[in-house]
Amino acid sequence: MFLKKKRKSGVKQKQKYKIKDFIKEFLTLPVLLLTLIACLFIGSFVVQIIAEDTSNSSIIDLDKLLRKNSYEKETGHRIQIEILNGCGQRYIAKMYQDFLRYEGYDVMDARNANSTDYKHSMIQMHRGDPKMGSHLSNLIGINDSLILKKPDESLMFDLTLIIGNDLEKLVSYNSAILYHPNKMLILD
Repeated sequence: MFLKKKRKSGVKQKQKYKIKDFIKEFLTLPVLLLTLIACLFIGSFVVQIIAEDTSNSSIIDLDKLLRKNSYEKETGHRIQIEILNGCGQRYIAKMYQDFLRYEGYDVMDARNANSTDYKHSMIQMHRGDPKMGSHLSNLIGINDSLILKKPDESLMFDLTLIIGNDLEKLVSYNSAILYHPNKMLILD
């Protein structure tokens, strides 16, 4: 006939159900919360993609961001410069680097010169149109007699600007000093 299965003891069965109920109650709440948060993140991402205005693209026109000096406007050539600190004062090459970049020049390098006893600031022309040297000398305030020709086509810059001990007498000094890394100490 029919065999009856023996029941397991009631204590173990109740204990087993209590553990299962505990796991169901406390694990479903965090899982539900995490699922809700994930859905919100995904939903906000989809809304941003759909709502993004494609007519107003985020492509930046670099020509509008980069300043052009008058020589570049006239010829289309951006003057490339190396700056050497020949006066020995700290941060002068960096100061003129930032100043000339703001003025629309492509400063390729700014560092200390081999010597710090240059009496006068000067420009060395390595390649290109001689008008580039005159254009830079007018901005900096260097006499045209201090534009020296040192042709070297292997260099990656057109001109070398050497800042000498006459630094404070240059026409550009009052504008360039605003770009000094320690301008707060200097301007006080």
